[in-house]
Amino acid sequence: MIISAHAHIGDSRVFDADNSEDELIKAMDDAGVDASIVMPSAGCADAAAIHNRIARLAKEHPGRIYGMIQINPHTARSDYEAEAARCVHELGFVGVKIHPLGYAVNPRSKDAEMVFQVARDLSIPVMIHTGSGIPWSLPSLWIPLAQRYPNVPVVLAHAGMGIFTAEAHLAATLCDNIYLETSWTKRGELLSLIRDLGAERIMMGGDLNSNLMMEVFKFKSLGLSKEELELCLAGTAIKVLRLPVADKRD
Repeated sequence: MIISAHAHIGDSRVFDADNSEDELIKAMDDAGVDASIVMPSAGCADAAAIHNRIARLAKEHPGRIYGMIQINPHTARSDYEAEAARCVHELGFVGVKIHPLGYAVNPRSKDAEMVFQVARDLSIPVMIHTGSGIPWSLPSLWIPLAQRYPNVPVVLAHAGMGIFTAEAHLAATLCDNIYLETSWTKRGELLSLIRDLGAERIMMGGDLNSNLMMEVFKFKSLGLSKEELELCLAGTAIKVLRLPVADKRD
């Protein structure tokens, strides 16, 4: 089984992009990906509307699509909490995303901590964009929040994006609740992360549809054991995101 822990549909006014449902499903089919964790792009015009589209896509493709919340954290707390709760309790979403670049989120801010508090209350993981958009997307700056909320699983998206991989490695070493989604990570550094942290801390993600096949190939080209490959391509995501999928393996 192969799961992409990072995918998008919808518009982005920040990154001048728009990703369709059909494009995502085709990319998954082409790359042999069984399921994806799908979230709105940072800077979308209407996050709730994209959440609804993700939920519809999940109904159309049972077992293949799982939603992740992405809302501008600079939103009234009551509104943020209400939409996050709706996504979890009514739509079955499995996590929440913070995009420090897309929404200018300071890791030391009250709004960043609010997202962690909402995730704690809803018993869901937090995914955080890391890499581009420094200083706030530096993996190291998210260590204090991860330590302050040890029962909240934290997924560092892109694992520093090939720029700050060493920082992501350090963050995961210092915090047992930090996991790494490794899209855009260099192949040699990816192998080092798996060897040092263990495959149970690593999960594959595509991010862009055009990148998905390459990310799958990177893992398959590393010479990992069957158990390691299964964890990186599906098992870690299933455990951390508590995905209600049959734990079958290719």
